[in-house]
Amino acid sequence: MLTNMSNLTLTDKAATPVNHVYTPVRSENGIPTWVDREHNGGVAIGYGRVTYSCREPAKIGGVYRHNLALNEPFVDFTIPAKPVLGGVARAATTFLFPDMMSDQQRKDFVKKYYTLLAQDSSTSLGDNIVTQTEPY
Repeated sequence: MLTNMSNLTLTDKAATPVNHVYTPVRSENGIPTWVDREHNGGVAIGYGRVTYSCREPAKIGGVYRHNLALNEPFVDFTIPAKPVLGGVARAATTFLFPDMMSDQQRKDFVKKYYTLLAQDSSTSLGDNIVTQTEPY
């Protein structure tokens, strides 16, 4: 659990996995933000970005809202002196938890979600997302 704005390390799925270190940056809108400045040639248009926010319930019996997003630009370096943004992969998740849920119930839910995205498994959907196919 992060208790302060420390680095995040996300590992890719390359044949030899690479750790991508996302460092905290000051956000103009007050949303905690981390960027990966090391990859995509270190050019600003190629910085990967993670954002996270948590809002408390507005009323008793309400829900906590957690928003988590990962954005990863893809940069074309065909002309090294003039990198071009080729597109951005994006994933955004919102977790809504009733304020009466216990920590254990939230842990169970998050673990199930994590497992849902697993790859190399015939019982989860991670590979379907990668290959862009629906189960049949």
